[in-house]
Amino acid sequence: MDQITKSFLASMESIKKNIDENKNIEGIHKYIIYFSLLDVLGKYAFPNKKHNERYKKLLQCFSCWKYKKYISSLQLECKLDQINKNLAVVIRKKINMNPLTHDHFFNKIVDSDEVDFTEDKLKEGLTELELGIYNKNISAIHEARYDNLFYKLRCFVIHEYRLPTPNALNLDENSLVPIYYCFNNQYRLWFSPKIISLILDECIEKIKVLNIHSYEDVFEFVPKCWI
Repeated sequence: MDQITKSFLASMESIKKNIDENKNIEGIHKYIIYFSLLDVLGKYAFPNKKHNERYKKLLQCFSCWKYKKYISSLQLECKLDQINKNLAVVIRKKINMNPLTHDHFFNKIVDSDEVDFTEDKLKEGLTELELGIYNKNISAIHEARYDNLFYKLRCFVIHEYRLPTPNALNLDENSLVPIYYCFNNQYRLWFSPKIISLILDECIEKIKVLNIHSYEDVFEFVPKCWI
């Protein structure tokens, strides 16, 4: 690994450590810095991929985050009008069996494990015909998967300077599990900054060992083209 690339990755680690240890940086500002660092890492590791694909590849290749391939029941519900109508009826029944809609225990914080789907769990009980339809609709279904939602959260934070969860900063910032909480008698999804932080740590460590590219191969020192 050349010296410039070593310095680049060392600076990423240094910035990350400073943010972690600085008690004056709170709330959305941690998200902004973590995601900004992930933006840079994504471009370094996968320079030829589109922006959203870089995030998915970072998670797929460098993170062991348990939930990256889980499918959010709440976000899947938002996609039902974009998939096959007959399949949507079947999936709706599965969603309605989970506590967010069935038990109506508002004001309780609910872990992802209680209500979300692995791919196998979502496919469970489908007929051969329904499985065929499922595979044809998989792109829409996977928009509700956590590797995509991780990127969508990044867009809220970076482009809109806000979290998509109004009282999120009152929740446990060290939670390692995506959680649902009640807002105006409806549930909302939330990722803690700790989740983002740990994924960033994983990516830095594994990219550093793999030595994928030279920094100068990806980031032109004085770029002619900005577009």
